Amino acid sequence: MTTLESGTPEFWEERLIRLWRGHIPLAAAMEVSIARIDAGALELTAPLQPSANHMGTAFGGALQALATLAGWGVSMIAAGPAFDGHMVIAESRMRFLAPVPGPLHARCAFPPEFRQRAFRSRIAERGRARLDLEVIIGENGGASGTRDQARFEGRFVALAARHAAAE
Repeated sequence: MTTLESGTPEFWEERLIRLWRGHIPLAAAMEVSIARIDAGALELTAPLQPSANHMGTAFGGALQALATLAGWGVSMIAAGPAFDGHMVIAESRMRFLAPVPGPLHARCAFPPEFRQRAFRSRIAERGRARLDLEVIIGENGGASGTRDQARFEGRFVALAARHAAAE
């Protein structure tokens, strides 16, 4: 389960889209949209065409960007609606398993509630915290019974506003 009880899926969809469109022009250029937010995961989608490569499949950098946005979104939701700081990616690793010949789908599951609580506590106590997440790029967001086309692992770091201003 996740912190969605402190904000509805509609609240988070509006907030994430507003942040991406206002601060991450690549998200708009890729036409990224939120396919689903629920207590289990955040799923993003984007059409192939803005991100197609010379082979007619998804460009690897676009898949990396979509996965990063999915992990970033889950990190923001896990930090909670009162989080007023910066979320950054500290490191990532991507494994490309199969070409993506159609629409791009990314799925990032929420970590267990105890990890989310610890993440929020560290932000409150120390002004910064990290969260390690996995994102699946796959047909229908890597839903059960479909094959994974790529796997992303990322470490996201939350910097509280007071801490971010000091750096």
